[in-house]
Amino acid sequence: AVQRYLPAPFYALDEVDAALDGFNVERIARMITKQSASTQFVVISQRSQMIESADRMIGVTQKDKGITKISGVKLQKENENVKEAALAG
Repeated sequence: AVQRYLPAPFYALDEVDAALDGFNVERIARMITKQSASTQFVVISQRSQMIESADRMIGVTQKDKGITKISGVKLQKENENVKEAALAG
C-alpha cells in the first residue's frame, strides 16, 4: 500500500517469502512482477517460485573460506521463448 501511495524508484526485499507457503510465494511474485513495470526490485530469495518469476538472477556462492563466486543469468519468460521460436522457425 505504501509503494502505491508514494512509490520509490528502487526496493530491496530480503527473503520476504521465507515463511510463506508456495501459493503465497507465487502471489507475492506476481505482485512484484506487476509493480516492476514502474519500479525496480531486488529480491533475495531461495524459493524456486520467486526465482522463476525474475528477469535476472545473480547467484553468490562460497566454495572455500574467502573465495566467493558471483554468477549472473538473464532469465527468459516462457512467452518470450515462444516468440523467439516463432521468429526463428
